Amino acid sequence: MQTTINWTNSINWVIASTLLIVLIGQLWLIARNQSLPNGRKWLRAGLNALLWLVLVGFFLQIQWPVSKPATHALLVADNVPSAVAASVKDSLRIQESFTSRNFKPEYDSVTLVGQNFPTPILTQLSSASLRWIPYYQPDQLQNIRWKGLVRQGEIQHVTGRLLSSTNQTLRLRFGNKTVDSVALHEGENPFSLHFPAFTQGHTQTELTVDQATLDTLHFFTRRTEPLTVQFLLNSPDFESKTLAGWLGKHGHTVQLSATLSKDISSNVSINKAGRSAGKTVPDLIITEPANANNVTIRKAIADGKAVLFINLTNPETDCRAINQAVGSLWQVRKTSNEATVPIGNNLTALPYRFVDNLNQFTVPGYPIAVQQTSGRVGVSLLSETYPLSLSGDSVTYNRVWMSVLARLSHADKNSVLVNAPIYSGIQQAIFINNPASRSRTVRVGNDTLPLTYSPINDRLAAGTSSFSQSGWQPLQDSLAVYIDGSDAPLRDAKVVRQFVLAHNQYQTMIEQTDRKATAKLPNWAWLLLIVVCFTALWVEPKF
Repeated sequence: MQTTINWTNSINWVIASTLLIVLIGQLWLIARNQSLPNGRKWLRAGLNALLWLVLVGFFLQIQWPVSKPATHALLVADNVPSAVAASVKDSLRIQESFTSRNFKPEYDSVTLVGQNFPTPILTQLSSASLRWIPYYQPDQLQNIRWKGLVRQGEIQHVTGRLLSSTNQTLRLRFGNKTVDSVALHEGENPFSLHFPAFTQGHTQTELTVDQATLDTLHFFTRRTEPLTVQFLLNSPDFESKTLAGWLGKHGHTVQLSATLSKDISSNVSINKAGRSAGKTVPDLIITEPANANNVTIRKAIADGKAVLFINLTNPETDCRAINQAVGSLWQVRKTSNEATVPIGNNLTALPYRFVDNLNQFTVPGYPIAVQQTSGRVGVSLLSETYPLSLSGDSVTYNRVWMSVLARLSHADKNSVLVNAPIYSGIQQAIFINNPASRSRTVRVGNDTLPLTYSPINDRLAAGTSSFSQSGWQPLQDSLAVYIDGSDAPLRDAKVVRQFVLAHNQYQTMIEQTDRKATAKLPNWAWLLLIVVCFTALWVEPKF
């Protein structure tokens, strides 16, 4: 038994005291009435006590626990086919099925099928336990994720999942060029696509299946800071000359040094008036394993700069020489007895692979890796890349060397990290790594995000916002992020997913068999009892 009276309210204490005084007064008046025989006194006292108990019960609104079967219902989104809804209903053995138009929030447990639900309907489900069964049409995305901001040359990763109706090809296209693709089989397919971001500023790519566009991916590519690059070679070759020219065209300062004979050397400078003015150590040195013991290379690594070794001939011997000279931990394993092996896109490499190392990072798609020591040490097992440039395949050539530069470049200040897609009206975090100053806010379009710094890493700050506007929104001074609007393909699914997660965090799940509830007398029953008691008290003196 329990009551719903709030005893912190003083008026309830006044009413309770009044009821007690009334009982004591009535019994006292009956006891001192000398004209009544004892039998009538006991009868009248009993009737008054009964009336008093009824009044007290009405005042306390007494309740008691009861067991009742839990009620279940199926809430089906408008875009879910009736056959799918019927199949779910039968498999879960749920009797009641509704759509958003005729649903009434009076069930203990609700199973959501699909994700296209109006927000007012979701808010009415706060008292029910929820289960969500998403529904995606064939050849449509189930989820997708990519980086909202990347550095030029950095590898953009696109991951997701879709249900394919047949064997077909998923393509990621930039303009009229396919930058990556993957074969799909009939059924559910997780996918992972990647390509180097070789443009600058606002960038968009299209994800397509055959000729159908599944989604448009927007991201911002920030410009890579120009580097000072020095080539240290024993003799000039087409590979180094082509690479030096490519670096110069992309705004980097290049110095090409080659030894022609014992006493004769050649020095060529590109963009000499660039950032190299006043610099004693270049940002990047490109050299050969024979020069690993060069003082300039050792100083560069000690100063935290980057060195890339190319033109390897015997990787096992060359890696040992590099390790001994600069303190790296390179290990390779032979994979073939051929002189070179093809790796796609008309590229060949030495028949070796790198052994994994804790501080080693590969360039995705290519036999090139970088180890982090006091500086950054890179090794390339590629044979030659200049034929790509000579044949006019600038896309593949750019992809290779932009990916390498992204691995070898130092971390930028105020590097912004954000996962896409970002949806308007849904909270999402933006991270700032290595901030130049300890700012407390960051502005995205018309939204100002307060920043919270990590307690274990004071070089990482995060801000969260529900972005109010869609489209490209400026970020900081020179960056931007793209906010998808309400018509984005997977926005409804993210809304329902976040709602169900938040709902289940703050509500204890209801048992699926029996649910405890309370019962109490209705007001009409209390009125009937009070009338009966008063009638008995009115009739009693007349006998």
